[in-house]
Amino acid sequence: MSGSLRITGLRRQFGGVAAVDGVDLDVPSGAVTALIGPNGAGKTTLFHCVTGIDTADAGTVTLSGKELSGLPPHVRARAGIAWTFQRIELFAGLTVTENVRVGAENRRGRPLLAGLLGLPDSRGAATRATAAAVLERLGLTPLADVPAGMLPGGTMRLVEIGRALAAEPTVLLLDEPASGLDDDQIARLAEVLRALAADGLAILLVEHDMRFVTGVADHAHLMVAGRIELSGRPDEVLAAPVAREIYVGES
Repeated sequence: MSGSLRITGLRRQFGGVAAVDGVDLDVPSGAVTALIGPNGAGKTTLFHCVTGIDTADAGTVTLSGKELSGLPPHVRARAGIAWTFQRIELFAGLTVTENVRVGAENRRGRPLLAGLLGLPDSRGAATRATAAAVLERLGLTPLADVPAGMLPGGTMRLVEIGRALAAEPTVLLLDEPASGLDDDQIARLAEVLRALAADGLAILLVEHDMRFVTGVADHAHLMVAGRIELSGRPDEVLAAPVAREIYVGES
């Protein structure tokens, strides 16, 4: 499945401060789009407004032409948006496979509690197959039966990404996905994201690792103080004086 995400006039204000200040942003299918900028620029707040975790004060979010504004997170997830967090959120006592299956089961509408209790599920074979395919794609198959809480942080992040992919989204939002990964894992993640985009997935990532961004992203948007300051190819955006000042310290 493929679909494009469009953010129009998005605004989120906290007191007198506009954390997101009238942002327009397109996330096309078949491409990796990077949202970069300094800490406090409003990137994560924008993510939260897109997913429904937070409520925007103004603006619209549409997926393949369908407006999602005002809908709760689980409805947006069923519509095709999946995401990961800055802070890893896994079920520590469940295995890698079980964690990834949660994404597949939620997408298919099976109550999470029923899955954890092992209640009958006619879709069980499908969710197991989906989980197995995701683990293979991320190189996690050897760890399928390991409890997530026993994994190192970088591997836990890959499992969280796997859970998001198991929901078979049309749009994937990743908040600092390279954080905590070693060089081999980063290279594997870049390979996976490029392949997913080639299959038609729309990917939006927030990232501070500029080498990762330039290696994987097709488009980049620089966000500063709640607004999009620059847009273009990653190398073009990073070559601009405002970006060099942020990332290199040049004035």
